[in-house]
Amino acid sequence: MLSEILATYLELFPDEKTNLLRLWQQISDNEKLNDRRNFHGHITGSGVVLSPDKTQILLIHHKLFQVWQQPGGHWEADDEADPLAAARREVTEETGAAVADYLPLDSTHPLVPLDIDSHQVPARPEKDEPPHWHHDFRYVFISATEELSAQLQEVSGARWFPLLAPETQRIARVMKKLPNLLASHE
Repeated sequence: MLSEILATYLELFPDEKTNLLRLWQQISDNEKLNDRRNFHGHITGSGVVLSPDKTQILLIHHKLFQVWQQPGGHWEADDEADPLAAARREVTEETGAAVADYLPLDSTHPLVPLDIDSHQVPARPEKDEPPHWHHDFRYVFISATEELSAQLQEVSGARWFPLLAPETQRIARVMKKLPNLLASHE
């Protein structure tokens, strides 16, 4: 499944191949990418959540990194079949937002995310985690309402921002791809 997702993604976004070489190698080596103890790298799923009128984006304030970013978390081997399910779960857990719709990048390949971002995560000694890599599969959802209830155990807050707010610069590549996705779903 993962090799097909990545191959399709790279057909759509060939200029991102260099940034995803680590992920490609891990897939080729049959590494367990839904194991958060795989410190070579593992997959996370996150949600780019739009308001019902598609004019705002939902961001959480991450407690550890102290930045506004999209809600997301680990793809848990025992809980979900794929990174899309992880993204959907994390959106609801962290923000309380009810997901009304999922906007697939390609209806023939619904598990292909709008964006894949591989990045290094700093060590977390309190969790016995060395520095490691996250391969974040980012999916787009439409919220049913603008009502939120942030899970304050994991996040410092959740709120809606205009699509072009300074806080969305952390996901600039996603924001560049978003208009084409929205146009394809009109």
